[in-house]
Amino acid sequence: MLKGLVMEAVSLPEELEKVLLEVGEVRSRLAELEEAKKAKEIEALKHAAGNGKNETERKAVMAAYLANDPEYQRLSQEEKQAKARLQELEAKVEVVKARVKLTRELLHLTAKAIEANHAGALEALELEATEARQEKREKKNGEAWQADWVWIRGEVLELGKGKKPGVVKAVVETPEGSKHVVYANGNGTAEKLAARLGSRVAVKAKKLESGNFLAVAVE
Repeated sequence: MLKGLVMEAVSLPEELEKVLLEVGEVRSRLAELEEAKKAKEIEALKHAAGNGKNETERKAVMAAYLANDPEYQRLSQEEKQAKARLQELEAKVEVVKARVKLTRELLHLTAKAIEANHAGALEALELEATEARQEKREKKNGEAWQADWVWIRGEVLELGKGKKPGVVKAVVETPEGSKHVVYANGNGTAEKLAARLGSRVAVKAKKLESGNFLAVAVE
């Protein structure tokens, strides 16, 4: 849906511009037709002036003259069509303007929903909440919970032993002040993490169900 809104936000102003240009062209043509018809009516009026005894007869003569003038009839027909087209275009202008306004409002709401990470609103917009996108890791295979890989960078404040032999438990504090418990075991990660006590470290880890982390690489 978001992609469609963006496309409409780009295309609708262009569509509105095209319709407004056509409105201007039709109105200009209507003005030309009106001038051409007036010229024909003046001719008819001159003809009627010398062929009618009174106003009623002159009007009848004038009407008959115009009715038998192919050019005047063509101009009248074109004018009728142009007025009908103008009415359609003016209605279309209002529709496109309404669509432009609605699209802008929806984009504004979408931005607010993304900013607030509002799951319900994002679902209605056919988007996913950030947490849902990041946590497509909810795979449980026996006791192992599969998590996304993350990097934890900071200072190793504490070091201890895990419950199982060979497991090292470390507390890493990030520059933002967050503290994370990181376990390491195997592939040399435990030894590397133990050697970094009191110094900065970068740990590639996966998040455990407990909220702690298991290191898979230490730099």
